[in-house]
Amino acid sequence: MALLPGVGLLKGSQEGEHRQITVLMTDLVDFTAFVEGSGEEAAFALVSHVSRLSTAAIHRHGGTVKNFTGDGILALFGTPHALEDGPLRACRAALEIQEQLANASEAIQSELGIRPQLRISVTSGPVVLGAVDSGESTGVTAHGDIVNLAARLQNEAAPGTVVMSEAMLRQVEGMVETESAGLFHFKGKSEPQAAYRLIAVRDQASRFNAAVARGLTSYIGRDNELAILERRLRDLNALCVLDIVGDPGIGKSRLLHEFASRYRTERIAVIRGNCSADGQQTPFLPLIEVVRSWLSVIPGRRDDAILQRVDQELKRLNSWSPQNRGLLLHLLGLEVVDNALAELDGTLIGARTRDLLLRLIEEQGRLSPVVLLLEDLHWIDSASEELLLRAVERQPAVPLMILHTRRPEYEPPWAGRPGVTEMRLAPLSSSESLRIAQVRFGVDKLPDSLARLIVEKAEGNALFVEEIASYLIERGTVRRTASGLAYDASAVAALPASVQLLLTARVDRLPPEDRELLQIAAIMGRRFDPSLLAEVMYGPE
Repeated sequence: MALLPGVGLLKGSQEGEHRQITVLMTDLVDFTAFVEGSGEEAAFALVSHVSRLSTAAIHRHGGTVKNFTGDGILALFGTPHALEDGPLRACRAALEIQEQLANASEAIQSELGIRPQLRISVTSGPVVLGAVDSGESTGVTAHGDIVNLAARLQNEAAPGTVVMSEAMLRQVEGMVETESAGLFHFKGKSEPQAAYRLIAVRDQASRFNAAVARGLTSYIGRDNELAILERRLRDLNALCVLDIVGDPGIGKSRLLHEFASRYRTERIAVIRGNCSADGQQTPFLPLIEVVRSWLSVIPGRRDDAILQRVDQELKRLNSWSPQNRGLLLHLLGLEVVDNALAELDGTLIGARTRDLLLRLIEEQGRLSPVVLLLEDLHWIDSASEELLLRAVERQPAVPLMILHTRRPEYEPPWAGRPGVTEMRLAPLSSSESLRIAQVRFGVDKLPDSLARLIVEKAEGNALFVEEIASYLIERGTVRRTASGLAYDASAVAALPASVQLLLTARVDRLPPEDRELLQIAAIMGRRFDPSLLAEVMYGPE
């Protein structure tokens, strides 16, 4: 019976449960002085204002507020349910809190006589979640070094900024913009602790895009799948939908990247969009990215330049009208000129935006083949799902290839329809996994014991191979010697935080009975007698 690679005991009650989580901590600047000068009633009003907007931002991004600390908040991302992108969500929440507070500060100053500022810290790492009984109430709290570190970093943050730990930066590197906030000596720490100031979350932030920015290793495996995609593109003369299915890290994004990089020419329009775990309430989210790419919209560009580009493209595709221009501007979150949508309610705006996007894709298909790449459909919003379903039902007679990736737990409503082909990605072979590891380590051969360890822990998952190799290099567990690679076998039992987050999130999605079975099986080890497991679960026959 196969189990998830590397999963240890996960206790359903959360008492004494080990988890990889992200901590967000806020603190109001000069709050004590404000209380002394303005009184408790004004202080309560200030804390209420700031807490409301902070809590709303935290909840929007999937966090949980655990404690209100008088003038601050302690929030956790990754409990009660694991979030594989918890660190990135925390970054977005922290920046949103600072932005919302800056926008509200003038009104708060008019009411209370203070322009409030927050210091915010975000840290990520292992904790123990446990129920603490105070005698009056019981609650689950997080115990671990990262909670203490968050409090210390927060004290060092400049007013109005967000700082993060070095371990946190490793989790979001390539997805955010940061600058050094300095080295700090904290009591109980033998080494100075590096801190980084969070500036922004990058557009199209994702684990794979971060890997692209760092530089991808040579592409290994998936030759058959690539050949199928290439053959479908060569024969493209109508709608063709390729539904690429696989577990996290199995290689879906890399397959699309390799395919698109070979055919991104003037003759073929290749456009790309990503669904997001915390974007399912945003209508047409992946299509917004598609439109931005298609219009070459640059963040920070003047609205009048974007308006000119919108007009130009709508005319090129025989689709210009004041209303259509308004629909695209509204989709991009820009001011709609000339009250072009004044007579439409929200439902009509959504329906006409859907129809316009379909028309634009079809019109582009009359000029050149179109390849539409959509990532992570398991997080798709309902408006985008309806648009894709309409496209499949209409079967446009233009060369349109839609390649989308998803995880097995989601099945799109157009699955099995004419023109739709499912492609399930199997795990890589042991030899392919080893070749990826060899490239990552920069050697032609790995020690047998290290090769065996990587193959067993990764189980054919390309991301796991790369993350495990990077983890061993960063920790100094693997090092070069005159005779090749050497490593400390006693230090390779743990999995990288990035892999732990993916696995814990996968376990959390299991039904309760399956999760209980996994907990018991984890105690028994990676290989066991299924009949013994059944006896433990249900008792002897």
